[in-house]
Amino acid sequence: MGRYLKAILTLGLILPACDAFVCSQERIKAIEIANRGVEAFKNNLYDSAERELRLSIQTDPTYEMAYYNLGKVYQKQRKWEKAIEAFEGASRRNPSNANFQYDLGEAYLEAKRLDNAEQALKKATELDPKLFKAQWRLGLVYVFEERPKEADLALRNAIELNPRMDKPFIALGRLYLDYDADKEAEQVLAECVRANDGSAECYNLHGVALKSLKRYEQAVSEFKKALDVDNGLFDALYNCGMTYAEWYEESHANEQKQQARDYLQKFVGTGGGKDGSAFGFVRAASDKLYALSGP
Repeated sequence: MGRYLKAILTLGLILPACDAFVCSQERIKAIEIANRGVEAFKNNLYDSAERELRLSIQTDPTYEMAYYNLGKVYQKQRKWEKAIEAFEGASRRNPSNANFQYDLGEAYLEAKRLDNAEQALKKATELDPKLFKAQWRLGLVYVFEERPKEADLALRNAIELNPRMDKPFIALGRLYLDYDADKEAEQVLAECVRANDGSAECYNLHGVALKSLKRYEQAVSEFKKALDVDNGLFDALYNCGMTYAEWYEESHANEQKQQARDYLQKFVGTGGGKDGSAFGFVRAASDKLYALSGP
């Protein structure tokens, strides 16, 4: 929810000093009601939060923070069209707020309304050139629109602004891998690991890039580091096993064959995760295990 919800609470604490010369009676009442919505949200009572924030808007339709925090309630629940409506309300009442534009752009992006997302995120970066998360999201818009040069620029801007955020590195690395620029992907992801040594995703995708370059020993080392950080990262478990299998096909060394079996059996044993979304990978791992079952 960030600082905006806290801002409402702060205003609520100083309401006695907010007289008619500073705030209208409608605004004072709207703030009080919105604060109740904030408290409900903090307690995960989303229906109550929505009800109170809508009442705040009815009380003072000019109060942009009520619209914004209503959008955050919908954002939390991934109700993107409703979030868009609320964030649009906040942005119309305060078009110079970069965070309003950012959250609106994110909601558009999640709703796959890419033209609108680009427009809102561009405006966010214009209002606040240091808003690195807006550069990152803008880069994702360009990735989805298959505009690689613009995606590259936006993602690099995000990295330059905040190298401790791993998501722009990961998005840029995937972009390069998708366009068969494996060396460039490896370089970007090596930087990701150096800047974010606690990111399992950085290690995992760096391993993927190294595997593409047939640097198998370094690749499996990165996958193992990913698993050390997050032993529930099934992608890394699968990638490690398949990399050992590919390494064995070139080296014919029994050590790589056994390691491939061990990691792939562990992966198959997980079922690919609780939601079953990795069923295709479980099937591929099972097929590879069968191929490795010979002498």
